[in-house]
Amino acid sequence: MSLFTITEDKSNKDIPAGMSVLQARRHYLAMSDGFVSKLSKPVVQKHGDRYIFRGDASQSSLKGYGAEQLVAECKEDVLVYCAPRVGMAMDAIATLAKMYDKRCVFFCPASGEPSKHQKALLAYGADLRFIKIAAMPTLNSYAKRWAEQHGAKYLPFGLAKTPLVTAGIVRLGTCIAEQIDEEPTEIWMSVSTGTAIRALQIAWPEALCKGIVVARNMQDGEIGHAKLWSASQPFLKDVPLNKRPPFPSTPNYDAKCWEDFENFASKGSIFINVGTDDKVNKFYDLVKDIPLDSQRAWHDMRDLERGL
Repeated sequence: MSLFTITEDKSNKDIPAGMSVLQARRHYLAMSDGFVSKLSKPVVQKHGDRYIFRGDASQSSLKGYGAEQLVAECKEDVLVYCAPRVGMAMDAIATLAKMYDKRCVFFCPASGEPSKHQKALLAYGADLRFIKIAAMPTLNSYAKRWAEQHGAKYLPFGLAKTPLVTAGIVRLGTCIAEQIDEEPTEIWMSVSTGTAIRALQIAWPEALCKGIVVARNMQDGEIGHAKLWSASQPFLKDVPLNKRPPFPSTPNYDAKCWEDFENFASKGSIFINVGTDDKVNKFYDLVKDIPLDSQRAWHDMRDLERGL
């Protein structure tokens, strides 16, 4: 059973109007010209005649490599992001904030108990705030308004619609191609907002893109020329143990694409392992006993009304 609908539109909204994909690649690489990263080189592992980007073994997840320049050059001292119950973007933001001496405020959907991904952010010294909502877009609008009122930097959900993040992932793709001495023939990955798969299409214009949609419906402009199929399991449900990769991954995200990669990927393909829950669990263990009031009634806006 397919859970999500996927557009048939093959446009890539991160390719600026009037540009070819090669012009877009030059455009984004020019945005990063002169930027010196503090992150170590990404880990890329050979897997038979194919490759694996090991976000789990690298200094940061894929989103961290994408967002580094944005955080490094941000003039604001406080970063604001909406943290869902699961996801690697908030850990990447917290990691970079610590590296570049920034503070983080994470707005989270209120719940009886915060998730491990959310509570682990306390280990970075993050400020977690809770609001009862019906849907994440509402929380994002609250967070954006709060950031504007307090001179903070709002980061959109999934780090989408952020050219410097696209540039960072294009730069990462260039780095990977230099390490393996070729551009991948195919890109295989799980897809949520599509930020990463659109950027990697720009980094490696000749590569075919294949993957599984794990979290939401995909709209026009969000998938580029990728061939995607829908997950049959709800987003929060983990893939069975016998279908997971033989390295640390995220069971409800990256791991859902592994079986298809193993069975069908061509020579020269690359599997994108964005990150791993192992790091989240390690930080969660450091803070799990800290009391945290995450429950809110409707219209309880105390965390939105509170300043820095």
